[in-house]
Amino acid sequence: MSKTSNLLNEPMPKKPLDRRIILAAGVILMVSLGAVYAWSFFIKPLRETFLWSNMQVSAVFSLAVAGLGFAALYTGPLVSKLGGRRLMKRASVFFVVGYLIAALGLYLGSGVVGSIETPWVSWVSFITLALGYGVIGGIGLGTGYVTAVTTIAGWFPDKKGFATGVIVMGFGLGALFMSKVFAPISMKLTSGNIALTFLIIAGVYAVIMSLACRFIYSPHVANEAIKMPTVAENYEHGMAVRVKLWMTCFLYSVAGLGIISIMSPLMQKVLSDANSTLSTAELTAAGATLIAAASVGNSVGRLFWAWLSDHVGRIIAFILLLSSSAIAFIVLPHITSPLIFGILISYTIASYGGGFGTIPSLISDIYGPKRMSAIHGLVLSGWASAGLLAPTFFGFMNDVIPQQAATYAYYICAGALILATILVITLNRIHKECIKPA
Repeated sequence: MSKTSNLLNEPMPKKPLDRRIILAAGVILMVSLGAVYAWSFFIKPLRETFLWSNMQVSAVFSLAVAGLGFAALYTGPLVSKLGGRRLMKRASVFFVVGYLIAALGLYLGSGVVGSIETPWVSWVSFITLALGYGVIGGIGLGTGYVTAVTTIAGWFPDKKGFATGVIVMGFGLGALFMSKVFAPISMKLTSGNIALTFLIIAGVYAVIMSLACRFIYSPHVANEAIKMPTVAENYEHGMAVRVKLWMTCFLYSVAGLGIISIMSPLMQKVLSDANSTLSTAELTAAGATLIAAASVGNSVGRLFWAWLSDHVGRIIAFILLLSSSAIAFIVLPHITSPLIFGILISYTIASYGGGFGTIPSLISDIYGPKRMSAIHGLVLSGWASAGLLAPTFFGFMNDVIPQQAATYAYYICAGALILATILVITLNRIHKECIKPA
């Protein structure tokens, strides 16, 4: 590799680089970052060990979600200024340090400075955990997510949908890897010591992410032959386009995150209605199975819908995934078969993932690759806002009107998706104009 540096002070390859290497490195980084979606794995051991409430433990995840969205908003404009490699290294540091600080917080609550039953010990431990995993780790998540997606999209202007679908699918698969492989093995190695488990996770991810960052190159070192300038490069957009994209992301995230937050109890209710002899353990196991199936659907949906958008167009793909998911939500209140219910729920989550797989390419089509990162960061703040609002509101409905909560949730999700479909349709004209060759 040449020591010559470009304007972003990144190493330049001596010969044309196989862009599939950058894609593979990006997927590895996104699988690492996607571990955040496996937070529910640690909820039970954290509550049993540190005596925290459900609300406290869930708040840590909410902070991480908010950190991801709002860090992406800040990071977006920096991608073209600082370069992909530098920002991915920065993201890796924040992500790993977040786990280390979280491990410190759990260590402080393990009896080192006093009993966890002592209020001040409990709060010092909890606040340190929240600061590390939620705030510091969330900054790493947002920085890495928007940087990886923007970098990969720049390397694949001819296959944007497929490439961004693959990269965001990695984020979805990260939760599956963490909850089914890495976390259980780490907990077994440490005999259930969560502080040591977080230390192991931090150490392993530090090595993996450091190695992957060495294969990240910004798209400006790509072969000129794959660059495809369009009208979007210099098109002047009004604020309305940004608002429509933000609202689209917010609305499909309300539906996706809202239903994810109550997915297990919904499945348990359908099962208990169909067979009242099932035990609590059997119902819980069925709920966990649905969560696993939906996680796979989330990952596959990110790739499938993004790939489809390369062939049928971004707008058509978005209309199909949003409207079909809305229809599924309208049908769900009338479903009594657990199997059909599980299939429909998994499909709605796959469509939710499809939104994340497709929207980076839609943004790139409309604004061009140079402005994509800034707009993508802005749009992801819509996801963060939905993450703060939807699960809390759906949980509130379950507390206040438990019998009607599920039906209301389905119709709220359907309404949000119908509105999102209408917004996407209004973007059709500007999209057609912007994808014309320059």
